[in-house]
Amino acid sequence: MDRHIVEKIAAIVGDEFVSTREDILLTYSVSASTSYEPVMPGAIVRPADTQQVSQVIKIANEYKIPVTPRSGGSSLQGEVIPIEGGLVIDLLRLDTIELYQDLRSVSVGAGINFGALDKYLNKHDLWVPVYPGSSLTASIAGNVAVNGSGFGSSRFGCIAELVLGLEVVLPNGEVIQTGSEANPNAPGPFLRYAFGPDLTGLFIGSLGEFGIITKVSLKIFKRMHYFDFNTYGFQTPQDAEKYILEAKENDVSMVWIAIYEGRILDFFLDMVGEEYGVPKHDWPPITVSVVIGRVREEQLESDILVAKQICEQVGGHVIGVRELPQNEWNDRMREFVRSSYVHGWHWRILYHHQTISQWHRTLEELWSVFDKFGILGHTAGFQSDHASYNYYPQLYYDPQDEEEENRVRAAHKELSTRIFKTGAVPFKLAPYWVDGISEMEPYFDFLRDLKQAIDPGNIMNPGKIPLIDPEG
Repeated sequence: MDRHIVEKIAAIVGDEFVSTREDILLTYSVSASTSYEPVMPGAIVRPADTQQVSQVIKIANEYKIPVTPRSGGSSLQGEVIPIEGGLVIDLLRLDTIELYQDLRSVSVGAGINFGALDKYLNKHDLWVPVYPGSSLTASIAGNVAVNGSGFGSSRFGCIAELVLGLEVVLPNGEVIQTGSEANPNAPGPFLRYAFGPDLTGLFIGSLGEFGIITKVSLKIFKRMHYFDFNTYGFQTPQDAEKYILEAKENDVSMVWIAIYEGRILDFFLDMVGEEYGVPKHDWPPITVSVVIGRVREEQLESDILVAKQICEQVGGHVIGVRELPQNEWNDRMREFVRSSYVHGWHWRILYHHQTISQWHRTLEELWSVFDKFGILGHTAGFQSDHASYNYYPQLYYDPQDEEEENRVRAAHKELSTRIFKTGAVPFKLAPYWVDGISEMEPYFDFLRDLKQAIDPGNIMNPGKIPLIDPEG
């Protein structure tokens, strides 16, 4: 990057917080993602606050420098891989936490991760009850930018359902606040849907294409201390799907629900079963792993009884192996990441939401693609909102085997097309979905128009959202 530009940025943040050293650039050329080649940026900057972010963006806009925002770097799908020669804005120094206990909300800077926030709120017997699997390092702002979900989503929904407002630096360097805090006289964050259109939603899941989130305001809740852990067995996927829907309809407070097909459960337990202390068991064709959580003990006791009754009514049975859900929940800060990295493979993932009643459709397509391309994989996931299931199909390959990697890339492309045809939806628009999405030209035309209006210089994380040209 031109030395003159670097000096202008250093004048804003200080010499020690901007770097063009090759070893530093190499660190920021990758993330926790596999299947993505490193890309060397031109410079790294670590602003101290929103105003410094704003000033840096104005310089980037002036010189048409592509910008990639980054905080924890824990993303698994290349979201923070920079543009070659571009500028990475590391947001970890934006580390403020402000609690509004009477408003049942909290505001955090873009550098705060779930682990730090959970430790802070625990002192007040409060929590943000959604934990992505990489939450020891995953930042709140980064999770909002990808519209993440995780442990707790089975009851509370995706992270978007908890957001009350955002502070955002736009591509021209201007700073806006959404939600109730847009009123400078407001006592704090208490309402997301204020002042007309839901501008907050524009930035959720946008991967930083429309602006850099510098502060997030979230709902908080009284921390649950009463939990029940159990497993439920079913002969068919449809029975398991019906069980979950009936439990939700009867307001059983399931904070974690994961469905396991037999082969996938065996695969998962081969990786972490011994560590979790899960006993050997003759598992049924379909197993549902459940954590019920409540603030009050009598509520929990009622839910346990109702969950058992519903299970038996739909033809299932209580397995009674508690170690699986108990350790999934207790290990919620890192469980998915640990199970992904425990072997030596690389993988490609196709994050998406499927309806609960069509959980089996994704599984059918997954096994069909695995068989067609002769590859190995499995799928993690969990029930993740009012009527959806968050799926994480993982397609594995040996990174030293080029032919196998090419087969996995082809399988990944075909799987995205097949899953889209089942009616499933991605929870973020990312490049790995672009070949699978069709029949949505007007939607993408509108998205492209928004991008052009907000970011005419195309400097904000360009290329992360697939803007499909219907003419080719």
